[in-house]
Amino acid sequence: MNIARTIAERLWATSSLQVPLEEARISVFNDIQKMADDCSADFFKSYLACSDKNAELREKYDLMLAFYRLAFDHVLQAVKTEHVEKGTVCIWNLYNMGYIIKTPSICFGIDINHRWAKLLEPYLEFLCVTHNHKDHYDTELINAMLKAGKPVYSNFIKGGRTSKVATDYQYNNVKIHISITDHNNSGLSNFVSVFTIECGDDSGNFTLLHTGDSNFKPKQYTNILPHVNVLITRYAPNALTENNIIGTGKGQTIPDYVLLSHLLELTHIDEDDCRWSLKSGLIRAANLNCKNSIVPIWGEKLTWNNNKLN
Repeated sequence: MNIARTIAERLWATSSLQVPLEEARISVFNDIQKMADDCSADFFKSYLACSDKNAELREKYDLMLAFYRLAFDHVLQAVKTEHVEKGTVCIWNLYNMGYIIKTPSICFGIDINHRWAKLLEPYLEFLCVTHNHKDHYDTELINAMLKAGKPVYSNFIKGGRTSKVATDYQYNNVKIHISITDHNNSGLSNFVSVFTIECGDDSGNFTLLHTGDSNFKPKQYTNILPHVNVLITRYAPNALTENNIIGTGKGQTIPDYVLLSHLLELTHIDEDDCRWSLKSGLIRAANLNCKNSIVPIWGEKLTWNNNKLN
């Protein structure tokens, strides 16, 4: 656990926004990648399936599991205690494509998937789930949200705010716009809800677009904004199809920043099975049609203020 804590602290002392990356960040990326390579998909799935007591025991002795837990605890503590000033938004990368967004008045999550996700429920006011693949949601968190009477927006969850067509919702001062798109996998048509979210006046009118595992067909992006502050996109198996939605045409948006995600997802086997490496992520980010394309990692926080990420 102490070695994993040192690696985590080294990571969080660096910045994903620095271009080119500082040597310290490259070094810690190499260490994290080695830990991930040593953690097989079968081993990680067995950890997810075991009891809480056994999971905590495993976290003490396996570096990847220790880092995974430390990153979660780091985010949980920050979400609990962070005071967000007016005109500011805090964004945390939790795991895979899971992000938590906190404004001065609202805290919500998108695609939250984690062994300990249920512990977040008291601090989230609503939850968005892009699609019905288990690396994008956590059943215990969803059930806890629904039991507490909190909205869960998706295209498949019973008891939530469920729509299989393009839809608009409003939660307090937050506007939620949904487009329905195909998944990357052939045959999964109209499977992914793409969320465009306007976070309200007190956030400095911050906007974001989260694509889930969309297939990036502009004709399906029927309910988006022509400009967003942050685009959260997956590393697409189809070469650079992420760029299909970046632009000024119909079904496209111009982002100020791109956060490239779906890296090191540990239930996947290897890159042929969509467990993209950090190196692959950095290469892909450099080829996206947005000069501010970055690769955040678990536990990291980005702060939106004065029209830029810090």
